Amino acid sequence: MSGGFSLSIPDSWFELDVNRATRDANIKLLIESRVREQPELWEHRAALIKVLRRQARDAADAGAIYCACFVMVLEESAIPGAITVSVIPTPPAGTGVDAIAETLPTREAREDGDLWMSRSIVNLEGIGCVPRSQGVVDVAMPGGSGSIRSIVMHTFVPLDSDRILLVAAASPAIDLAEPLLELFDAVTGTL
Repeated sequence: MSGGFSLSIPDSWFELDVNRATRDANIKLLIESRVREQPELWEHRAALIKVLRRQARDAADAGAIYCACFVMVLEESAIPGAITVSVIPTPPAGTGVDAIAETLPTREAREDGDLWMSRSIVNLEGIGCVPRSQGVVDVAMPGGSGSIRSIVMHTFVPLDSDRILLVAAASPAIDLAEPLLELFDAVTGTL
């Protein structure tokens, strides 16, 4: 894989502009378009714009070059989540799949509700074997305003000797860890 990438997301997700100069206007246009398609969103448009702008800003501040998010409604509960793509430097050990995997943390849950993290090597069609970490972690909120327990998946795709493409997916809906990890795997698999 060289400089570009593509990622296929479900139609119900919101693909966000992370460019500081254009994101606010583009997110407003995105919501206006979605409201025309789904009039039941009309009363929520201001809140959606606010949430998506914050998500895009946070993603850009974290160095993301791509961001998509979703909100699923199950039994009157809103389940949010996001996937970002960033280009990061390689670890000191190098870009080898095993070398990257060795740098990924692991943690075993001792009881229900504990934090956990696993690492593995997965095969992405058209790319090959890449390292991945996934688990339940406490994610720091922007601006140091606390943390939120989330299900996360990080997939690391070596680009060259200096750069790695990081595909990071997360949702605070830890009760749905298994189906969310399957969803994140399916979306990442379209890379």
